[in-house]
Amino acid sequence: MADLAALLPKALSQVDELLAVAEDPGPFPTTRTRVSGWTALEHAEHMARADEGELYQLEQALQRSGSDEPRSGSDEPRGRSGGQGSRSGRRPRGITLAGRGVLALGWIPRGIGKAPEIARPAGVDRAQVAADLRRVREEIAALAPRLPEIAAGRGRASHPIFGGLTPAQWVRVLYVHHHHHLKIIRDIRRAFEAGAAAGLPRRPAA
Repeated sequence: MADLAALLPKALSQVDELLAVAEDPGPFPTTRTRVSGWTALEHAEHMARADEGELYQLEQALQRSGSDEPRSGSDEPRGRSGGQGSRSGRRPRGITLAGRGVLALGWIPRGIGKAPEIARPAGVDRAQVAADLRRVREEIAALAPRLPEIAAGRGRASHPIFGGLTPAQWVRVLYVHHHHHLKIIRDIRRAFEAGAAAGLPRRPAA
């Protein structure tokens, strides 16, 4: 519970940092660098999409905490952001070895995983990315009074790599996933600023 209480404000601060990228009117958010195949804005858009799916799965895990019965289709994606689990309706098994390692270390190796198609950036404009991030921020903030329920929850919902996660583990996924993409965004910014200082031409996103 104490860990969750500490993670939630950190996750909100991370969303604020992503929001600052989407609200930046300058060339940085849409400039391509050698750091990543995505621009900083595309990373922010991906996080808005992924967060919605992860929050949906957190809710599914909470629902399962109050029932021993499998829910047919309960991992079905929501909206355009989608969940990230199985659609089979079978109760997910426990966390995988990869999931244990990532959540324990708080670190996702770069270039290993591939975002599911539904969470990949679709090239929406900055205003839409910002609006999506604000909505996600509200949903994360709304978890604060539910922390005792989240901490006690033993239901699970599926992650495609990390396996069946409890509500508390889904909160940690939010934080670790944010941390991963914000590190990349900061590296993109450093590359962008170094290029600007050297007078190199910018490569705006198409």
